[in-house]
Amino acid sequence: MIISIIIEKLETESLLHEKFEPTSSMEEAFPSSESAITHALVVDDDVAVCRILHRMLSDERYQVELSHSAADAIGAVEQKSFEVYVLDYKLPDGTGLDVAEWIRSKGSNAPIILLSGYEASAVALRAEKLNIFDVIEKPFTRATISDAVKRAIGSLKEASA
Repeated sequence: MIISIIIEKLETESLLHEKFEPTSSMEEAFPSSESAITHALVVDDDVAVCRILHRMLSDERYQVELSHSAADAIGAVEQKSFEVYVLDYKLPDGTGLDVAEWIRSKGSNAPIILLSGYEASAVALRAEKLNIFDVIEKPFTRATISDAVKRAIGSLKEASA
């Protein structure tokens, strides 16, 4: 009941009702089998936030997997590699920075975007040590998330070129 109220409230806000703009080319609308699919892992214990992020990133043609805890996220990463991570700072069994630290300890240099309901400066030092790509404060907009993920993927492509 509570979740449906939250989702209803979020759906009435402009966040989920931004106008969808069609793709500008046939290549964008129908990617070839040669184009790489970008896999994103979104980790947030708030189901409504996960739903919003899944929708936003799926609209951008990312393949999105969701986790709701640090343990679930670590399990997902053990099963599959991701090109980008979007992690909430506060999780029921740790923090997004704990997950980021684990990801880095496994040798991944994939970009990590940290979402925080707290002031970014509160997590900045540890985030910098873990080479976090971006820290985004909640509430966020579609444009903020979309831009951060696109820049993150771009940085990954530049690094591998």
